[in-house]
Amino acid sequence: MAFKIIISNEAKVDLESSFLYYQEKASKKVADNFIKDFRKSIKIISDNPYFKIWFEEFRAKPLAKYPFLIFFSVDKKENIILIARIFHTSQSPEKYP
Repeated sequence: MAFKIIISNEAKVDLESSFLYYQEKASKKVADNFIKDFRKSIKIISDNPYFKIWFEEFRAKPLAKYPFLIFFSVDKKENIILIARIFHTSQSPEKYP
C-alpha cells in the first residue's frame, strides 16, 4: 500500500532553490531532469519508505543522478510520509535536519 506524501514548506524551499540553481548555472533541461529525478525518488519512497534511519526518526533516500538526500519521516498509523528536507550532500552534515 502506497503512503501519502506530504512535503514540508522547508523542503519546498529546498527544491525550488535547487531547481533555480540548476536552471541558472546549467540549463533548463538539467533543472527539469532534477525535478524528474526527485519525482521518481518520491514514488520509490511512497511505495517502500523503509530506507536507512539517519537521525532519530528521519530516514533518507538519495536521488539517483543528483547529489541530494531526501530526508523524511514515516507515520505508519496514518500511512503518511513527511518530506522534511531536500539536502545537498556537499553541505556540512551538521546541517542535517
